[in-house]
Amino acid sequence: MMFNERLKNLRLAKGLTLQQVGDVFGISRASVSSWESGTNQPDPRKLEKLAELFETSVEFLVTGQSHITSEISTIDHSASVPYVPWELLPSPPKLSTQPNQIACLYSKPTNHSFATRYLGSSDLNWQQGTIPAGAIVIADRSISISHGCHVLASQKNHGIVIGQILNSDVPGTYVIKFLNTKSRSKVDKSITIIGVILEWRIGAKL
Repeated sequence: MMFNERLKNLRLAKGLTLQQVGDVFGISRASVSSWESGTNQPDPRKLEKLAELFETSVEFLVTGQSHITSEISTIDHSASVPYVPWELLPSPPKLSTQPNQIACLYSKPTNHSFATRYLGSSDLNWQQGTIPAGAIVIADRSISISHGCHVLASQKNHGIVIGQILNSDVPGTYVIKFLNTKSRSKVDKSITIIGVILEWRIGAKL
């Protein structure tokens, strides 16, 4: 995994937007986006601040190696979540019956957390989004949705989708912005939230 992928994973695991990270540095969301796309890299001073923001080390951001990751690698089942095949969503069987486990690198899972591999869609309007097809996504079914969080959801007539929750014009209600079609919909009876995304990463062994 490259620096830009680690940076994006850490940001999503914290539930932060590009603009929110940019605000920490007084820069634009486009500048942060250029870090995550690999077009540019932050200077050493910004790297230190990023490590502080994401509660990790500069060494981990740059190389993927640190005492933090070595500690994580020694954590067994308590830091892992059951893997549920995409085709079993949105109503997976009991999580405790799933034999395969996926380690959590950046988040603290609960008994309601699970992992799945995002398969994308055959929809003609589908396009690669923030979370690419093939990525392992870890979500939690017990977390309530809030502005800015990313979710796995089931949309009537569209199957399983990934989106970002945003406040709507009506207080106390939300809309979901679908990451792969750029369309939006009210969070109503046609949308079933499967889980709030804790983290995602490209490539993980089952």
